[in-house]
Order: sequence, then C-alpha cells, then structure tokens
Amino acid sequence: MNRYYVLLVTTLSTLMAAVDSTIVYLALPEIGENFQTNVSNLTLVIVIYIISSTVMLAPAIEIIKKFGNREFYITGFSLFTASSLFVALSPGINFMIISRFFEGIGAGIMTATDIPIILNAFPQEERGRAVGINSISWSVGTLMGPLLGGFLVLFNWRYIFLINVPVGILAIFFAFKFIKKSKKLNEKINFTSSIAMLVFLVPLIIGISFINIYYLIISAIIFPFFFYAQYRRPVISRNLLKSRQFSLISIASFLESFAFFSVLYAMSIYYESYLGISSLDAGILIFPYPLASIISSPLGGYLYDRYGHGEVIMNAGILLEGVSIMFIGLYLSYIPELLFLAGLGGSLFWSPSTTMITDARGYSYRTEANNSLFILRNMGMIISISMLPVFMFIFGHSGHIINIYDMVKDSAIKGSIRYYLIFTSTVALSGLIFGFINIIRHRNNKTYWNETGLYKKESKP
Repeated sequence: MNRYYVLLVTTLSTLMAAVDSTIVYLALPEIGENFQTNVSNLTLVIVIYIISSTVMLAPAIEIIKKFGNREFYITGFSLFTASSLFVALSPGINFMIISRFFEGIGAGIMTATDIPIILNAFPQEERGRAVGINSISWSVGTLMGPLLGGFLVLFNWRYIFLINVPVGILAIFFAFKFIKKSKKLNEKINFTSSIAMLVFLVPLIIGISFINIYYLIISAIIFPFFFYAQYRRPVISRNLLKSRQFSLISIASFLESFAFFSVLYAMSIYYESYLGISSLDAGILIFPYPLASIISSPLGGYLYDRYGHGEVIMNAGILLEGVSIMFIGLYLSYIPELLFLAGLGGSLFWSPSTTMITDARGYSYRTEANNSLFILRNMGMIISISMLPVFMFIFGHSGHIINIYDMVKDSAIKGSIRYYLIFTSTVALSGLIFGFINIIRHRNNKTYWNETGLYKKESKP
C-alpha cells in the first residue's frame, strides 16, 4: 500500500513543477502592472525557472547515487516550497526573477528524482503503469497551469505561488513518512557541463529577450568553453546519441516544443492585454488546448500500443499541431477551435515520442533518456518563449520595449503575436523532416533494444 502513497507524492511533485512552469502566463499583465516592468523582464520570470530546472537534470543521476533518492528529493521539494513563498512575497521584479531561479532548481530536483523513486517502490510488473501515470501528470500540469492561474489571479497574482506552500509542506511530510532511503554510492559528481550550460544560457536568453548586444557577445565568448565542456562530459550521453531513433526523435521533439508551449504564452498576452478580457475568461478560452491534450494523451499511447508505427502517429500529430497554430497566427480567429486541434496534435506527438525515446537504448538507459528528453523539450521552450519580445521589438513603438500596458495598447501587438506564432509553428513543422527520415529508416530496417541493451533486429516492421 505504501507504494501508492509514494506514487501520489511523486506525481504531485511532478504536477506542481509542471504547473509552475506555465501558471504564471495569465498573471503576467497583473505582475507587469504591479511592478511597472516590461515584456522582457516578464519573459525572464518564465524562462529563468525553466533554465534552472533544466540544468539540474544533467547531474541529477550522479547526485542521487551519492546522497540517495529520498534525501535529494526532499531537499528539492523543500527548496521549491520555500522559493515559492519568496516569489509570492516579492517586493520587485528582480527579487522575483532570482526567487524563480531557485524555485526552478527545486523543481528540477523533484522532476529528476521522482522516476527513480517510483522504480524503487514498485515491482517490475507494475512499474510501467506507475511511470505512465507520473509522466502524464507533467503534460497535464503544464497545460492546466494557465487555467488555474487565470482563476487565482482574480483574487491576487501572488496566490498562484502561495498555493504551493501548504501543498508542499504536506507532500514533504508524506515523503518523509513513505519514501524509503536508497543505497548511497561513493559517486563523483561532475557539475561542469551543467554549470557551463547555465553560464552560457543565461546571457544568451537575456540578450535575446532584451535585444541586448552586450549579453549576446558575452554568450558568444562563453560558447567555446560551453562546447568544450559538452565535448568532455556531454549533458546528453553519447551512448544515447548512438541510437538513430533517439537522435531523430529528440531533434523532432526539440523543434515541436517551440509551438507546443509558445501558443499558450502568446494567447494569454493577446487575450488579456490586446483584447482586454479578464484572466479567468482568457483561461476558459485557452482551456480547449489542455482539454484536447488530456483526451489525446491516452489515445496516442493506445494507438501506439495497439498498432505500432509510432513514427507515423508522431508525424500526424506534429502536422495537425503545427498547421493549427499557423492558422491561428495567420487569421487570429476561430482560436478555441484551432487550439483544440493543436492540443490533439501535440499530445498525439508526445505520447509515442516519449515511449520511443525512453526505450531507444533499453531498460538501463530509461532514466537517462527521460532526463535528456526533458532537457531538449525545455530548451525548445526556453528559446521560443524568449523570442516573443524580439517580435514585439520589431513591430512595436519603433523598436523600443517599454511597459507592457503601454506596449500592448498599440495595434502592433497583433502583428507581433501573428508573426511569432507563424515563426514557432514553422519551426515545429520542420520537425517533420526528421520524422519522415525515421519512417524511412523503420521501413528499411526495424531496430530494437532489449532490456539488457543488446541490439536485436527483426525482419518484420
């Protein structure tokens, strides 16, 4: 019975980490007005959380082995909960961005440790279902965040972070009570790659968001050191990259994530700031997107389990998603209906792609493959979201990024959103190239990896 409490706690932590990555979307206009800040700073509120949570995924496996699942998990949950309180009490935008950075580190620890904890708690025959429930909670949380945020902002934007505190304290109590200590190993922890990624990404994203050439120059100077660190100790293991299936689907997933997350950010600003509707109404209008995703997530998994041909399902999903978001950008009409279709397509892509990536090199690489997939999807999310101020810079007020309310009252916001969505959907649709290569590869040579990691080939597709 204890294992189900473990699943409850770990799934709750995954859900909270996912919700917090998007719950802030519909609160941005309120935060912008409260702190009298610009779109670039508001973008950093989102992306700094994703950056810090992403860089924690790479060294997580080594840290888990050295300190144990339970201790590392509780440390992450405690940091996440405390940081959420500091975000809610932020006196200014800079304090909020720093607090979001530490909140993201806690979220990254929680995300990295929950799967190993589940695998330790469940017997072999129940692990697949338990991991599946936990994985779905990430997609659901990411997509439900804007709706929950839209509701809480009606009272005060600070409640979207305060709600984490009592839930976090309760979850930490259950973690102490039900999660067993794991065996500790004397592993050497290498933070070089993660630190290099962080030091490279932060000035790059600030440079893009603020259209600041100096930060871009700093990131360009740091890039050779980042490249060398990745060459010596890559964030994504070379053993995983040896699998063509992993490589092709990973690239497609990275490109698809540009559209999957950017549409929520863009539409929240369009609805609230340009059309002037309430945060709750905006959340309701966006709701078809997560609703369709919740419906189609198990559908994609069922089709893959029943008929196979995951690469075909993935391509169909990315095509439906990309075309729907492109039509939103082109016409900015029939938005709820097109969001529903985009949500269907996005989750049709996610379900088989996640399974195929985690199985690409066999059972022993599943945790590492899962973390690598999170890193790539988060990277796509970071870059795509940070690009919106660039489009506002191009189309608004002769190239000046100013206070969000002054900016969005201008009709230029409509052009910014339109071309931004066309851009992100085009990037996502380019993932079809790698999807089609994978289809051709599967037709010519069907490959598998068994649980011991040994290569096995079958004649039938």
